[in-house]
Amino acid sequence: MHKHQPHEWHENRTKEEGGGKIYKRARWDWRDWKFSFLVPEVERWQPIENPGIPEFLELRDVLFRKYQRKRVPFKFVEQVDQILKDLGYVPEVEEEVKEEGEEEEW
Repeated sequence: MHKHQPHEWHENRTKEEGGGKIYKRARWDWRDWKFSFLVPEVERWQPIENPGIPEFLELRDVLFRKYQRKRVPFKFVEQVDQILKDLGYVPEVEEEVKEEGEEEEW
């Protein structure tokens, strides 16, 4: 991955949080990801210390969408998946619910 390659996205804030948007950025810095955020009330990017599962899930979503458009290789997505696994994240798997009297199909 290129040094300092930024990946940015934004979220809409609720009225209780002050409304408007919050901008987030993740960049690869040699051996780990550096996260920061920007709100309109503050002029500078603020670092996110100890990013957790939510930040890495958002980054994974951004990277996966970029991968679909052939802008980043899939190994970037796999790297974030490994970080999520190391953090203890287990993806939810949808199970099919069988109705009573329904037989299994082989």
